[in-house]
Parts: sequence; structure tokens; C-alpha cells
Amino acid sequence: MKKFFVFATIFFCVTCAGCFQGNSTLIITDDGKVYMRDKFIGVPLLAEQIESFKENFAHNPNAEISPVAENNMSGFEVRVNYPSVESFAAENFSLFAAHKDKCAGIRQRKGWFFDSYNFDFISSGDQSFSPSEAAAVQSVLSQVTFDLTIELPHAAENHNADKIDAARKVLTWNLAPSLLSGTDKHMRVEFKIWHRDKIFLTALAEILLLAATIFFTVKTRTEDFDSLGKDLRLKRNIFAGLFVALLIISAYMLLAPVTFTDADTISAVLP
Repeated sequence: MKKFFVFATIFFCVTCAGCFQGNSTLIITDDGKVYMRDKFIGVPLLAEQIESFKENFAHNPNAEISPVAENNMSGFEVRVNYPSVESFAAENFSLFAAHKDKCAGIRQRKGWFFDSYNFDFISSGDQSFSPSEAAAVQSVLSQVTFDLTIELPHAAENHNADKIDAARKVLTWNLAPSLLSGTDKHMRVEFKIWHRDKIFLTALAEILLLAATIFFTVKTRTEDFDSLGKDLRLKRNIFAGLFVALLIISAYMLLAPVTFTDADTISAVLP
């Protein structure tokens, strides 16, 4: 079926300009929500093949599917909202799943200040082409668009995107060569979702501990009684120790490198 679609696309692209456009966009918000926006449009002769793509979303009652028409092409757009990355990973889309010995899918490491994510996807082809077929594929690549775009709430830590904006938040991979030639296309990105509320609470705790340390330091210098001075120094040392300990722990949690393992995978593992 996949090879049939490829050759149908090649045939129609030979006679039509801009015969197929596909785009899958994942918008990840600051609070961890995921908005998926997919669009597939093509010339009328590809309508049946484009219509078959809807089967990927038929099982999801939350998917909003609407028709789209642009110039001489038509198709559909899908909008699906997920409350978290975990719920998105649970959908088990083949493109976003882990594939044994090929890609790790979606991996997650939860933390106090931030959650770390590693997306490792693959667009894998399963057909082989003769030299003449491969030449035909190359001849129509300029008329086929198929992109994966991921919009992040913060700058990407690492990635292998084909295109990225200046803020390193919008990453795009060109999947058209993989779709048409059957070769593997790897897509990788690491990013963090920060917990602003926990950052604020930790900073507030640090300020209060520092204020208490300063307060008891000043008091020890103004009290003349030895017994009272010892009590104040003890309190000063306790609050100073807590301040330093919290500062060291916070610095470690912020600066320690994140290492992902297979146990961190939250998406389905497919063959």
C-alpha cells in the first residue's frame, strides 16, 4: 500500500505542480499540554490516498477533522489536544513510538525544577527501488512537501532538525525524501519544561533562610549575655547551614546532566 501511494504520487507529480503537501505539528506548552495539528492536501487525483490517512485518527473521539482546500489541492486538517506529554505518548502513533533497535520514542525524566524530555523518532520506509524508480523519486521531490514541526516552550537542548528558528524553539524536519524513497529519517530533540511554581518556592525558601541567618548574626553582635549569645549563634548556624545545604542541592538539580535510559520511555514500543 505504501509503495502504491509513492508511485501514485510520482505519477501525478509528473503532470501536476505541487501535487502533495503534508505537515504534522506538535505544539508543546509551558504547562506540558500538547496540541497536535496535522494537515494533508493534494491534487484531486490523490484524493483517495489522502482520504485513507484519516484512518489514523478514526479511533480518537477528541480528534477534530475538517476539510481544507488551497489552490488546486484539497484534503483535511486534524486538531487534537492532549492534557500532557504522557497522554500524547499513550496514543501510540507509529511515528512517535519507540521502535526496537531503531529509536527510543518519547522518554521522560521528572525533576523538581523541570521535567526533561528526549524525543527520538524515526520515519522508516519499507520499500526498495530500482535505479530507474529511484530517479523518478528524485525528480518529484521538489513538488512534495511533508514536514514534522515541533514547537517548544523553551529552547531545545540538543536536536538534529533540518531547520530551526533563531530562538531554537521551532524545529522542522523534512520527511518527503523518506516518504518517497523508503529510507530512514531520524528526528531527535531534547528539551525541558520548567516548573515556575517550584522555582519560586525554592527561591522564597532561600530568601527566608538567608534573612534568618542575617537576623541572628546581627543579634549575636548586640547581645551581651553569654548564654543568650550562644543560643543566638546556634540559631544563626542552623539557618546558615540550611541555607547553604539548600543552595548546594538546588545547584546540583539545576546543573547535573540528564541521562536517559530505556526505563524512561513512556511511549509504546513497536517492532
